[in-house]
Amino acid sequence: MYPGNTHTLFVRYAIPQMIGLLFNSVYMIVDGIFIGHRLGTDAMAAHQVGMNIMSLSFAFGDGLQSAAVALIGRSLGAKKPDLAKEYGRTCRLIGAGIAVCLVAIYLFGGRWLYSLFFEEQHIIEIGVSIIHVIIFVVIFQICQVIYMGCLRGAGDTLYTAVASMISVTFIRTIVSYLGGYTLGLGIVGIWFGVLADQMSRFIFATIRFKQGKWVKIKI
Repeated sequence: MYPGNTHTLFVRYAIPQMIGLLFNSVYMIVDGIFIGHRLGTDAMAAHQVGMNIMSLSFAFGDGLQSAAVALIGRSLGAKKPDLAKEYGRTCRLIGAGIAVCLVAIYLFGGRWLYSLFFEEQHIIEIGVSIIHVIIFVVIFQICQVIYMGCLRGAGDTLYTAVASMISVTFIRTIVSYLGGYTLGLGIVGIWFGVLADQMSRFIFATIRFKQGKWVKIKI
């Protein structure tokens, strides 16, 4: 009986998360191919550095997400759903504060950050244009990572996987293509797709979190 339950739980909670991460990884590869072939190596270089800079905010978001998952899991196990919600909101508020600090750093230090990687002025200018989008991405990114983590910690993995798949596969792809190629905005248009992805994930996660259905899931 026990092994059967274990396999069922694995399929129910792990598989959706794995599929969501797979779609995200596939898009990253496709994204790189599009930029490298259609926008050139300079744009690709600036893009990769931009992704590295953006990963800094992921580090903060992932750290707060881990705390939220642990505290929410303990609260739900103790039959205290209101406390679980409060932990989620608190972590999100802390994340929002960190996001504001990062926005200030990127806004005033973006050119300096890119100058650490490149000497070519035209690549630095491409990077600065990317930074102007990243400062908006960060605001939504940290908060959505925390809220998505709260939902996953409560066992709402199917919803988070579907939300992530819709955001990265459809919303990000469409906005990136329209912005980068149809409107001719180049690498900035591609990053508008990144922004749309993070915004949509934030909206999906916030709606689900506030509905409160996730605290009623039984694992």
